[in-house]
Amino acid sequence: MLKRILIIIFVLNLGTACSRVSKKEEIELEKSKFYNSYNRWELDDLANELEEHKRVYGYTPEVIKFRFLLNERTEAKEKLEELIKKVKRELVDNELTTLKKHMSKNLRNTATLDKLADVDFTKYRVFVSNTSFGDREAKNIVALNTGEETFYFNVEFKYENHVWEVVEFQERR
Repeated sequence: MLKRILIIIFVLNLGTACSRVSKKEEIELEKSKFYNSYNRWELDDLANELEEHKRVYGYTPEVIKFRFLLNERTEAKEKLEELIKKVKRELVDNELTTLKKHMSKNLRNTATLDKLADVDFTKYRVFVSNTSFGDREAKNIVALNTGEETFYFNVEFKYENHVWEVVEFQERR
């Protein structure tokens, strides 16, 4: 009889231990989901994952950490979108002030700015593609259209010290 009771207790403890391991593994999986969404700038997905995790597990250190990182990334994305809109408005008005201010200082970009200064942008329609994000960088394509001709530029941004910088503004060939 004592042997049966010990076996039952052992089996119950084994089941409890296994479920604790799977809970830890499940939490690790959730954390990796957070990292994936965070690194790919899928901010809506990250917010949903955090809410779901919070609903199931409560406020964990991961939720607090990634909520802070989500807010930081959301602010960075909004800053870039505002920068792109401002540069586009200024190009249409034939100004390069904001672009010059946010352009990284290197020989290629200086030459590009000199060439752009000679262009009359009032004759062009400016189109900007959707921005794709990396870890601390972003890319898009700018098209300048006159009706007969279209010129395309690859634009690469880098985010450092809470500021977006244009690291490359290069014509596509």
